[in-house]
Amino acid sequence: MCVRYTLHRPDAAIEAVAKALGVRIDPEDWIQPPRYNVALSQIAPVVRSEEDAPRLRAMRWGLIPPADRGLQGRRALANARLETLDRLPAFRAAAAARRCLVPVNGFYEYKDLGLRKQPYVFMRPDGEPFALAGLWEPPLDGLPPSFCVVTTAPNAAMAGIHDRMPLVLTGPAMGLWLGERPLEAEALGRIGRPLPADLLVARQVNAFVNSSRNEGPQCLAPPDAEPPEFDFGSG
Repeated sequence: MCVRYTLHRPDAAIEAVAKALGVRIDPEDWIQPPRYNVALSQIAPVVRSEEDAPRLRAMRWGLIPPADRGLQGRRALANARLETLDRLPAFRAAAAARRCLVPVNGFYEYKDLGLRKQPYVFMRPDGEPFALAGLWEPPLDGLPPSFCVVTTAPNAAMAGIHDRMPLVLTGPAMGLWLGERPLEAEALGRIGRPLPADLLVARQVNAFVNSSRNEGPQCLAPPDAEPPEFDFGSG
């Protein structure tokens, strides 16, 4: 499960995606302050393919699946499991034709300690940004396009903390994932391999990040002795 990530250096994250794709993406298309605690229902920059050209677009985290588009009580899905993308109606069409990249500087995961959850941030050892694999759906009733983050089995760095992790994309894997046509099984197999543990490092961070209402560098600060309660809210 992935419900939070950090975009505290948005220009660098967008540029990392552009470099991997071999294109120019103007970070000024996303003129927003740094975000240390991006959460469900919030607007974030996403790179999608439009007529085979990458474009940066503002999207709302929480994919509204096709079956819910005519309903009052629509779901807003944060994640989609890689293993079932081609079988579940909520994700099947998007997996075939609307795969996107979510630029990040890192993502958070939470270790269940019983009475509380300890947040960790996962980043590359060299501090370089990367992308998370995503799916998107078109605008609806005045809402912007919506997206979700694809998750996969944990690698060695994640296994002791959580049983799922976002599908992390670096280098050529970004170009393989992005697209408007069905992904070949061989390419999907390469992308879906467990990420080598040495490409991500985890460290404990302040439980200030547990509330989606909180923002700022304190989200990445060392843990407090007495953490507050966890809040899955959307801000």
